[in-house]
Parts: sequence; structure tokens; C-alpha cells
Amino acid sequence: MLVALVLATSVPSACSSAASPMAEPIDRIAEVTAALPAAVRDSGQLVGGTDPTFEPMTFLKDGVYAGLDVDIAEAIAGKLGMRVKWQTVSFGDLLVQVQDHQLDFSISSMFDRAERQQKADFVDYLNAGTSIVVRKGVGDIGGMPGLCGRRVAVQPDTVFVDMASQQSNSCGAKTLTVVLSSKPSSAVRDGRADSALNDFPIAALDVKKMPTLELSGPQIEAIPYGIGVAKDRKALTTAMQTALYVLVKDGTYDRLLTKWAVTEGALRTGAINGGA
Repeated sequence: MLVALVLATSVPSACSSAASPMAEPIDRIAEVTAALPAAVRDSGQLVGGTDPTFEPMTFLKDGVYAGLDVDIAEAIAGKLGMRVKWQTVSFGDLLVQVQDHQLDFSISSMFDRAERQQKADFVDYLNAGTSIVVRKGVGDIGGMPGLCGRRVAVQPDTVFVDMASQQSNSCGAKTLTVVLSSKPSSAVRDGRADSALNDFPIAALDVKKMPTLELSGPQIEAIPYGIGVAKDRKALTTAMQTALYVLVKDGTYDRLLTKWAVTEGALRTGAINGGA
């Protein structure tokens, strides 16, 4: 889809000839904005839903919505000449409200998974998976097998407990010790663990805040986060996808990822329903 957008924004009409003036490039932003329902376009705003409990992606700071999700959504709206009216919605209700048009879109670190694509279309904007945190200088330990022989900090009642336990079953004599901690990266910093498992965005923020730590190797099983839009609102999906592409092209996207220390998750294709 990225290729199609590039062609649409840069290639003159095929009807042009050497003897006639070159056609003006198509203004895709103006085109997709004009295709929006009049009620949306005339309101000057998009109603966005998020569950602001996941720093650095979406959270409340002094009562104001903040995070990468917030910045990307507001930048997309800005390219369309609109602003975002934010609403706090519990994670499990986001797609229901998108389907019912109570929200124009949802963005809340939501993985673009096949079962969710039955409820909404997703404009993918970041790859996220599991990251391993170690003390600075340790380097790449080789993914999950590299946890064998180490103390591994994980947050209780999360998928990371299961991941560590499953890996432990394959470690043989090199015992993997699970260390339960509400703040896994802090356990590594304080010497109570040798490594930690966490979501990539959280882990990336942790190593930014704790300079004695680093990420070990690439993300594990990374899949896209997506912006959810109702399946019967194709014009809005296309508009948001096009605006995201413009953000990638003008450098805004990379600047926002750098701001929130998640450059490893860069996903510049602007794919729709690219998850699985």
C-alpha cells in the first residue's frame, strides 16, 4: 500500500505528453479529506478512544493525555486539518465503541490480530513484542534460550511468567530461576535478577530511565499495533492511513519514535490489517 501511495503523490497523469504541460501531482490529503463523511469533516474533530494506562504509549500526565499513541493520533488528525477529542475507554470496550461509531478510532497499544480484524480495520503504526532487559555491557544473550542459567524477573500474573516457565522446561541443567517482581527492570538494576522480560515499549522506557540497563537483542515475536476504525468507514481508514504515510515521509514519525525511545519498533508501511 505504501507503493500505491508514493505513486499517487508523485506521478503525473499518464495522459501528459511532451507537448503539453505536466499535470499537477495529486494532493492525496485533500482528496481523502474530501471523501470523509460531511458530519466528520465539518466537525473539525475526530473522537479518539484510549485506555491511558500504558506508559510510554498512552497515559495521563497531570490530567493530560500523553504518550506515543497520543502524539501519533494527534499528528494524523493535524494532517487532516482536525483535532482529537479524547475519551478514556476501558481496553475491552474500545472496539465495541468503534463499531457503534461512538468513537471515530481507537489507539491503545492494541495488537492487530486476525480475530480483532473481524470487528474493525487496523492502520498499523508500530511493531511491538517482548524485550529482554539486561545490565549494560551484557549484550545480546540470544533470545529466550539465553535466559537459561539466569535469574529472570517477570511481573506476576502476566504472560511473561508463562514464557519464562516454558523456557525453563527446555533449559536442562542450566537452571532458569523466575523472580517475581512488580518492576522487573528495577530487579535487574538492583542485582536481584540477571534479566527481565517485558513489553517492548515498557522495556525501552525502562532502559532510558535506568542507564545501567540495556535491551538484549531484537524483539521477540513482534507484531503490529493498529489504529482501529469501524469496518463500514473505509473513507476514514484510508484518510488515516494516508496521513500516517505523510508523517513517515516528512520525518515526523521517526521524530516521535525517537522522542519515546521506541525506534526499534519502526513500521513505515502504513499497512491495513497487516497483523495475523
